[in-house]
Amino acid sequence: MFRLLAVLAAVTPAVLASVIPGEECGYFGYRMPEPSALAVVVYSAAGWAADLLPVALALTGLWLPRRFPLVGAAVSGLVLLLGGLTYLVPYVSICGTTQGLGLVTGCAAAATAACLLARRDAGPRRVPAAVAAAWTTVIGLALARSFTLWGPDAYLGCFPDLTDEWASWWMRLDTSERLGLWVAVAALGAILVSGRGATAAAVALLVPALYTPLAAVLSGAAHDCSSLAELVAWPYVAAAVIGVMAARAARDVTPAGRA
Repeated sequence: MFRLLAVLAAVTPAVLASVIPGEECGYFGYRMPEPSALAVVVYSAAGWAADLLPVALALTGLWLPRRFPLVGAAVSGLVLLLGGLTYLVPYVSICGTTQGLGLVTGCAAAATAACLLARRDAGPRRVPAAVAAAWTTVIGLALARSFTLWGPDAYLGCFPDLTDEWASWWMRLDTSERLGLWVAVAALGAILVSGRGATAAAVALLVPALYTPLAAVLSGAAHDCSSLAELVAWPYVAAAVIGVMAARAARDVTPAGRA
């Protein structure tokens, strides 16, 4: 149970950032304030560490289940340390001055505590190598897709002319992908390993995979693609299929939530 709680704590920042609108500050005619180089390094390191924490915990649970309390606590503690540094270094931007990433730090502290308490869990059975490799692939596909959206070629290609709520939900899904929400979903499936929860997490990856082509069809929006297949996020489709197969193949493995 505590293994699952650790990953739940680790994915909380991505989940909340995906559902709560970000701050909009606009811009002005005069020179905008910029953060110091030290602040950029500190806050970037804390942010990336928090984003990758669910992945690290899930992979530890898959490949090193018996060492999860020690390794998980060490990794979570590192994120906690980096979050703590943000309280010592102010980040000055157009939105004002920020000092301390409270959500990141608090969730890292909760994850660290859950990892330490995971020693009380009944010893999980060793995950078969094929199942661990399958869930690792699922996480890798989701992570690669998320990183792709940060690149210069993220928005090259064809798009449907969505409007109204169809466009609004497309933008929300796009934001959630860049914030790592679906990486978090993959990590939850991996730590559960098998059962309905793991299967549901894998199936949920079809939402970002199929929303755009379904929205184009249901709204009747025009598009400049040669076929609707170009609108499908195929990495998520592959991840969903592999995840469902892995969950079914691991029925004899005790999931984290039932340990």
